[in-house]
Amino acid sequence: MSQTAAPRAWEMTTAARSAHSAVAGIAAAGVASSLYLGWTVDTELPDGAGFSGGFSAGWEHVLNQPAYFTFTSAVLVLLTSAVLAVRPQIRSAVFHALRLAAVAQMVITGVVFNLLLRDDAVLTGVRLFNDTVMHQLLPVVVPVVWLAFGPRGRITGSVVAGSVVLPLVWLAVTLLRGPGLDWYPYVILDVPGMGYSGTGVYIVSILAGYVLLACLLWGLDRLLTPGRRRR
Repeated sequence: MSQTAAPRAWEMTTAARSAHSAVAGIAAAGVASSLYLGWTVDTELPDGAGFSGGFSAGWEHVLNQPAYFTFTSAVLVLLTSAVLAVRPQIRSAVFHALRLAAVAQMVITGVVFNLLLRDDAVLTGVRLFNDTVMHQLLPVVVPVVWLAFGPRGRITGSVVAGSVVLPLVWLAVTLLRGPGLDWYPYVILDVPGMGYSGTGVYIVSILAGYVLLACLLWGLDRLLTPGRRRR
């Protein structure tokens, strides 16, 4: 990937840096609470799951946290937001592919969890905090800050294509390790229970939604960058 457009002055203002710092702080709180839950709580089998594996509280569950799409997305948000707070002028197309993935994955996380995965369980304490940050706050704050503070002019076709690699790798690893562990992070990926045909409907739909969202962000980026449109 080649480098992307040069930064604008407003992208390096105190307001922009502060907004990225705030998002990084919120994401850090979400990631920390996820690690705490991994240390203190065993995995729970969903009702009617076709798999029976799981992880015990402690290092076993902590080290498995990247298997959750929500956690991986929050880590991407944390890292890319922290970089933009310190180096808003960064032009690396690889970085901006990671940034696009962070924004798109966080939005997908909010939509999929709240529409397909949320149940009627009553949450309290750290679980409630984690759910609020990861599934309600970040999926709204991340795209809003992206709309307000950019950076602009960084998304290209190659950046969009590069961003898709991350969810594809996560999905491939999840499906490859699932049979050996007899465990899957979400019921919509319950291959033993639904088969590949059943899970495939969700997988294809979510991946298509991701690509459409990434392309929408690309279009918005061009629309909100007048100088780029003129060129």
